[in-house]
Amino acid sequence: MNDTPAISVEHLSLRYGGVTALDDVTLNVERGSVLAVVGRNGAGKSSLLQCMLGLTVPQSGHSQLLGCPSLDLTDDVKARLGYVSQSPELFEWLRVGEQISLIGGLYPNWSEELARALCVRFSIAEDMKVRTLSLGEKQRLAIVIALAHQPDLLVFDEPVASLDPVGRRDFLRALFEHEARDGEPVTVVISSHLLEDLERIATHVLFLEKGRVQLIGGRDELAERVQLAVTAHAIAPQAGLLKSRQLAADEWQHVVDTRALADGALPPDTALRALSLGDLFEALNT
Repeated sequence: MNDTPAISVEHLSLRYGGVTALDDVTLNVERGSVLAVVGRNGAGKSSLLQCMLGLTVPQSGHSQLLGCPSLDLTDDVKARLGYVSQSPELFEWLRVGEQISLIGGLYPNWSEELARALCVRFSIAEDMKVRTLSLGEKQRLAIVIALAHQPDLLVFDEPVASLDPVGRRDFLRALFEHEARDGEPVTVVISSHLLEDLERIATHVLFLEKGRVQLIGGRDELAERVQLAVTAHAIAPQAGLLKSRQLAADEWQHVVDTRALADGALPPDTALRALSLGDLFEALNT
């Protein structure tokens, strides 16, 4: 197995005029992992994914995909990528079947059989014009195209925002049934506001806040070490204190990294509570 990370990002910064979209972002995505990218609107999620893919040029820093510089991807690496954006870019004048055949000719590992089976699974009629599809159907078609060439790396930017619960369920199942070529473990990066869905699939989580890495780690590791504490008084700013919020005159809520927090930082009778992904997101952003 190749030990090179599927994605490597070093000191990535991106600005649009006076607005900072990314601020010194550094991270690695190991092969075979499923990284959930989480953050509020404007946190930098789409900007990060677009820089990773070489679609946007940052002001500083750099990134690599499958060992290749993002801004100079080889044809071989491009053939191993699958990407679905928030607004799928499709050929509106074609029929679904024509779109599949056209795109399929661009990929050496395209599986026509898989593409058509996924269309049936996602209830997309091949004789329909793309322009007549609903937004949810267009997202499903974009997912079909991303999966049908059996890539090693899948990048999804809000891929199920317009799907109903059944569509989201089918997407998640198809994602886990997906296999890449040559025995490579499939790596997935997915940005979504649907945290319950991410909870089911993520092996790693990245929290972004105002373009900076707020928190990153393995999902199980974060669930164990990042917890919620409620105290009667404020806690002085220190390593391990990720967020504090006053709930009442004598009640404070703290998100703490228990491994980094100094001994005695919390009152001895403080109860710690584990957080779901949704609870952690809410605690960090309120």
